[in-house]
Order: sequence, then C-alpha cells, then structure tokens
Amino acid sequence: MATSDAGSEMKTDVDANPGASGEPTRPSRRFSKDTRNRLAAVGRHAALLLWTVVVLFPLYWIVSMSLKPPREAISLPPDWVFLPTVFNYLRLVQESSFIAAFANSLFMVTASVILVLLIGVPAAYVLSRYDIPKQRDVLVWILSSRMLPPIAVVIPFFVIFRSLNLYDTRIGMIFMYVTINISLVVWVMKAFFDGIPEALEEAARVDGATRFQGFRKVVLPAAKPGIFSVAIISFIFAWIELLFGLVLTNNRAVTVSMQVYQFIGVRQIEWGLLAAASTAVILPVLVFVVAVNKYLAAGLSFGVVIKE
Repeated sequence: MATSDAGSEMKTDVDANPGASGEPTRPSRRFSKDTRNRLAAVGRHAALLLWTVVVLFPLYWIVSMSLKPPREAISLPPDWVFLPTVFNYLRLVQESSFIAAFANSLFMVTASVILVLLIGVPAAYVLSRYDIPKQRDVLVWILSSRMLPPIAVVIPFFVIFRSLNLYDTRIGMIFMYVTINISLVVWVMKAFFDGIPEALEEAARVDGATRFQGFRKVVLPAAKPGIFSVAIISFIFAWIELLFGLVLTNNRAVTVSMQVYQFIGVRQIEWGLLAAASTAVILPVLVFVVAVNKYLAAGLSFGVVIKE
C-alpha cells in the first residue's frame, strides 16, 4: 500500500510538472495562434499601405507637377522639395477654350446622369417587379450596347449624327452619354430592386398607397445607395470619355477631355498646363464622390436589404 501511494504521488508530481520528466515544454497553441494572427494583421496593413502608396503616387505626381515652375516640372532627377506656385493654374484660367470645354462637359455630363437615372431606374423597377415576356432577352439586348468596343460603333454614330443634325451639339453628346451608361444603370438597379422585399410595398398598399406612391416613398429610399452608386459611375464614365468627343464634336460641344489632349503638341508638351488641367478635371469627380460617400460603400456592396 505504501509503495502504491508513493507511485501515485510521483505520477501526480510528473503530471503537474511536465518539464520534470526531461521532455522539452511545448509552446501553447493559443500563443502561437495569437502570434500568427498578429503577423497576418501586420502583413495585411503593410500590403494595404503599399497599395495605397501605389494608387496615390500618380495623383501626387500630377498635383506636384502642376505646382512647379515650368523648368522644375520636367527636371530630372525631380525636385522633391520645392516652392509651390500657382503659375500653371493662372495660365490655365486664361485659356478661354479650356474654360468653355470644362463648362460644356460639366453641363452635358450632369444632364446625361440625370436623364439616364430618370430612364434607367424606372425601367429597372419594371424589369424587377413585373413578369415581362422574354425578360432575359430584353436584359441581354440592353446589355448589348456595351458589348462592342467604342471604336466599332463610333463611325455609325457619326453617320447618324450627321444625318440628324446632331453633330457637334450638346444634345447629341448628352444622348451619346445616355447610350453609354443606360445598360449599367438598368442592370445594377435591377439587382438592387430584386433585393428589396415586395412585402414593404404590399404593406404600403394596405395603408392606401398606390403603386407609384409605394415606388416613390418606399422603394426609392431603400434603393438610394444603389442610385448614388450608379450616378457616380455614370458620371465618371461620361466625364473621362474621349473617343466619341473626338469624332462627334468639333467646336461648339468640345469636351474637357479633348481640351486636355490639346496640350500635347506636335513639337512639345506643355507639362505644367497638362498637369494643372488634369488636376482640374479630377476635382469634380472627387467632390461628387466625397458628397455622397456615405451612400457609396453601401451601394457597392449590392446587399443592403436581403429579400426574403
């Protein structure tokens, strides 16, 4: 009995102190998992920081070039520390053709975004809520407007615009921008309307609302993130468009993208003016994105409300 008690006590001591048996103590799994999580978090943050630098560096380069005197703008190696000047912006303001093109683009793009939303959002709602014969074919037909590259359709549009007296007109360019963005608006907004429960509209109709009132007071507020998202994307697509502006305009409806392109001359490039003009072109998009930033993240997630 004494021997048995002594053996049990020795075994208890060994179990309580694993290192006493001579075997090395293994690190706890919890510690190694925490370490891996920390290293993974550090790696993710480092990758995101590197990607942010890569994305923002061209923007920094353009803005810094626009704030340098003409000689320093093209100096090699570049001057990282310099005295900023607004000389290039003063020259840009004196370019009446750039101001006119900027105003043209701002008016035409804004009008096209409003018009494409007025057409595309109700169309997407109808495709989402009503059983339309050959609905899939209709959606594919709408999407087909973006299947061909712009260079393949610009000549037919040129012929049509010349025959309808729409060449070099603001109305013609607004129609062109609507044609470019209508498929995007319809497809994206249909996905949003599909995710909004029809029970919300049925509850509104029980309370006495008409179908249109349910759409205006219930569905549209729920789809607001999607509307702002497609508005931003449509604005950017129309704002940076160059090919159709080169072919379908000449003088009266010249776009700002074309005017920026004019600073690239045959014998020399006005780098200071080009950088200042590029910065000015970026500003409207940046202001628009910041103004609706709170809706943008929810809109791009495509899942604000889950349909039951």
